[in-house]
Amino acid sequence: MAAAQKERSAKTAARRKTRGEEEIRLHCMAGTRQALAELMAWSGIEEQGEAITLMIYRIHELGPQKCLPMLDPPRHE
Repeated sequence: MAAAQKERSAKTAARRKTRGEEEIRLHCMAGTRQALAELMAWSGIEEQGEAITLMIYRIHELGPQKCLPMLDPPRHE
């Protein structure tokens, strides 16, 4: 017999806690969402969380000097 939804939810919550997972929410404008959708299409990634995680890891791999230009957005005057 299949596990009840409540049991599955409890197991998932316990597994996430053990792994140290934390939910990060992102509210964004339509342009940001479109850019993410294009990046996902170009790379064949179907899940937003996976795309965002990979981008964070790849930018982090660059180190502090090389990543700074990407993290210094142009400011409106």
